Amino acid sequence: MDQREYARRPFGTAVVIGGSIGGSVAAAALSNSFERVIVLDRDELPSEPRRRKGTPHGHQFHALTIGGRVFIEELFPGFSQQAVELGAQLIDRTQDIAYLSKFGFLKRGPSEHRNLLATRTFLEWRMRTRTRELNNVEIIERSTVTSLVAQNGAVVGVEMADAERNSRTIMADLVIDTSGRSSLAPKWFEAMGYPAPAETTIDAKWGYTSAYIKPDPSWNPDFDVLYVSPTVTGEGPQATRGAAMWRQEGGVWVLTAQGCGGDLPPSDEAGYRDFLGSFGRREFTDLLETGQMIEPPVSWRTTTNRMRDFAGLATRPENFIVLGDAVAAFNPVYGQGMASAAQGALLLSSELPAWFTKNGQDLRGFAAHFQQCLHDNVLQQCWVLSTGADLQIPGVELNGAPQQVQRTERNDYMDRLMALCTEDLEIMTKFAETTGMLRGMDWIFAEETRNKITQNWDRLGKIKRLDAEMGVA
Repeated sequence: MDQREYARRPFGTAVVIGGSIGGSVAAAALSNSFERVIVLDRDELPSEPRRRKGTPHGHQFHALTIGGRVFIEELFPGFSQQAVELGAQLIDRTQDIAYLSKFGFLKRGPSEHRNLLATRTFLEWRMRTRTRELNNVEIIERSTVTSLVAQNGAVVGVEMADAERNSRTIMADLVIDTSGRSSLAPKWFEAMGYPAPAETTIDAKWGYTSAYIKPDPSWNPDFDVLYVSPTVTGEGPQATRGAAMWRQEGGVWVLTAQGCGGDLPPSDEAGYRDFLGSFGRREFTDLLETGQMIEPPVSWRTTTNRMRDFAGLATRPENFIVLGDAVAAFNPVYGQGMASAAQGALLLSSELPAWFTKNGQDLRGFAAHFQQCLHDNVLQQCWVLSTGADLQIPGVELNGAPQQVQRTERNDYMDRLMALCTEDLEIMTKFAETTGMLRGMDWIFAEETRNKITQNWDRLGKIKRLDAEMGVA
């Protein structure tokens, strides 16, 4: 019996804890393998693109990376076209994004890769709408999961409380936790007599402040996204300050001030404007001065990278899986949150039928198998990319302890790779594919790339953007 045959014979009930983006993609992934999928969320979930209490970061900058868009498209066919018809922006990753690194602007040119630009509320609304259209998925709102139900070493359901605090038990063959950074899974494990997963945190003390701007009709830049990163090294505000802005649905732009190393952008409008004007780029203040601010600045400070090692547990309850930010949360500046959740869900959609094909309708061992697959195929690369960058920022903390920035030969190599991205479109495209989660990292140290870098080692080592030392644009 092949995987497609099992996909036509659904198995039991699955419960998803959390109805955000992670919950929506998980439900879509489960819908082909389970007869019934129940999504539980503590909020009242809006039927239109509107912010809600359970997504306090919804005001901040969001976009689907090239990989995230591809993964979502596989889970929800036609998603991108539907989003564009409703106002989202589909852009060329290497042509339409102007990225100013500490080495200068990265090379721009046409590619086959597309980012999808839209607000968090829009993207979540569209994914939840598609999830509601699945005839075997039920979404129960205003319901808080209070504990897991366990029997004989396996999770067999959840205890929940509704808005009136009435308790209810929902039995399930598989439970998926997509409840985000606030997940109670470690406490639930300890309550059942299992060890909590080891937790690693890396905090480079980033912060963001975002406002939404309606541009003047005459404002017509040659980019759809502009990102100016802090240089991290050197003196002056540009070492710790940067910003990003890009198109959203409805002709609006999100404008986000960013700071690292504890140099955080204020949330008051005057401080926000001063911060954006402090590091030598006029584009951001030009938009502010000529456009209309339609939503005032709102700050966000929850940017710590955190990995909970569910894959490394020696013992665990069966039939319980953790996905999305509940297992690994990354600094949002690197754009991996939605993409990694979608890639994890897509992995689940393939691993489940493969498991059923091999083992029949016996899920014992699947949770451990899947958490290891998730770690190896999704989380590890995201972790290396996000923490590798953050560990180079002065003031970074590992598990709460301040760290000295350590320069290694690998750091010098990666700096030269980024410098090469300012002049070599092929290298830049591969880099975009890696950060966008469509390509692994092996090419970075492959012979062809290594030769390009080592043969130009000294020259690449001298490339820098002017303000890296001068403090001017």
